Amino acid sequence: MLPPRRNVWPPPPPASESDAERADRIEAEREAKRVSNAIDESLALEREQRKRPSNAKILLLGQAESGKSTILKNFQLHFAPKAFQAEAEAWRPVIHLNLVRSVNFVLGLLEIRHPSTYSHDQQPTSSDSPLSGHLRRLSLSLAPLRQVEESLSNRIAGSRPPEDISEADRYNPAKASEISLRSGSGWTAFLRFRRGSTSTDRNDKAEETQTRRILSACAADIMTLWAAPEVQQGLRDREITLQEQSGLRVPFLSPLDDILRARVHTIGPEEHVINMESTTENVRSWTVYDMGGSTSQRLAWAQFFDSVHVIIFLAPISAFNETLAENHSVNRLADSLKLWRTICSNKLLISVEFILVRAPVCLSASAASSNRQFLNKVDILTRKIQSGIRFAEHVTSFRNKPNEPKEVIKYLSDAFATINQTYSPRKRKMHRHVTCAIDTKATSVVINDIREVILLNALTATNIL
Repeated sequence: MLPPRRNVWPPPPPASESDAERADRIEAEREAKRVSNAIDESLALEREQRKRPSNAKILLLGQAESGKSTILKNFQLHFAPKAFQAEAEAWRPVIHLNLVRSVNFVLGLLEIRHPSTYSHDQQPTSSDSPLSGHLRRLSLSLAPLRQVEESLSNRIAGSRPPEDISEADRYNPAKASEISLRSGSGWTAFLRFRRGSTSTDRNDKAEETQTRRILSACAADIMTLWAAPEVQQGLRDREITLQEQSGLRVPFLSPLDDILRARVHTIGPEEHVINMESTTENVRSWTVYDMGGSTSQRLAWAQFFDSVHVIIFLAPISAFNETLAENHSVNRLADSLKLWRTICSNKLLISVEFILVRAPVCLSASAASSNRQFLNKVDILTRKIQSGIRFAEHVTSFRNKPNEPKEVIKYLSDAFATINQTYSPRKRKMHRHVTCAIDTKATSVVINDIREVILLNALTATNIL
């Protein structure tokens, strides 16, 4: 008895197969092979994705104006450049608002009687006109910007400010005010929707067009105002440095620089999901929580410590001669050191490996994670020291060390490292970097370093390693 014939694939063609039938059969076999290969590739990709952590959770911590939002934008630019560019247009109203608020702040400041607001050979002729003739003409020509400020504020935040903004947050005599929004307001998506909607009210479009025309018409006068010697002297006499704030910068910067410097004051934690656009990234997305840094908002930090891969703590080292906006009796540098001590000693973060980064950010993390610290705003610190401000006059423990940026940065880096060693529940490894958050090239090096730590922690958390 003959053994049964085994089934083979593809089956042999019938003996009576015609040329047309043969062609159809070969085409069907090719299609079946293509589908089979596609299924195999899909299964292989799915297996690889299972090995790839779906998400990394990150907290951005630090006092208000420490650079958290700027670091977040750097993350978005680095890992999701297409999405960043798609949102670029939504920042235009904020950039314009920062600008007009700075101009109106300068004009309002100079209207207060002060000797430096007059030229040497010209004094005001009336108590109602404290400005010199030159500045008075500029003030009149720039008067339409007050209406522009109101219009932009209403477009972005509405006519009513958040009710939970303290008086200190609303006004600081040494800086232009900033737009304040509640967390979760989704203002960028809202502005993109309005700009792309065919149903947008014609009055809104006309208002936006009018705003651009006014700003274009006032551009030369804004430059002239900024360059006026009496304006610069008046700001110096009041110890106000607008170059360090969002808004008025002359000459005007590139669109990317303007977006990195643009500021929106958010009340409460704000969640941002960064979907990795590169297929080579091992983590599919980052969920970044930008936490409010004012003293009244810090109580909300601890509830986010669970299940987080990395905490990034930003320490603005240039603030050694500044005080908190909400409490003028507290030095900002001292406050940052105190905050860092609180993070280091927190028992919820007992398993965290710390990385001290002498750069614009400080990063820490939860169990099986890492902590990095960026000593931010190194560029501003350098300008202050080079202008003659003595660090030792504000930090007496610096004593008679050379008043040079390099010495100050080393001193502060060591101070943060000592706090970590003293107050951490266990010994932790530390790495150090120095950079500036608005320097995208320098920051990208640090971001890549952070990326490696996040990847390692995410893989560990998912038991892949």
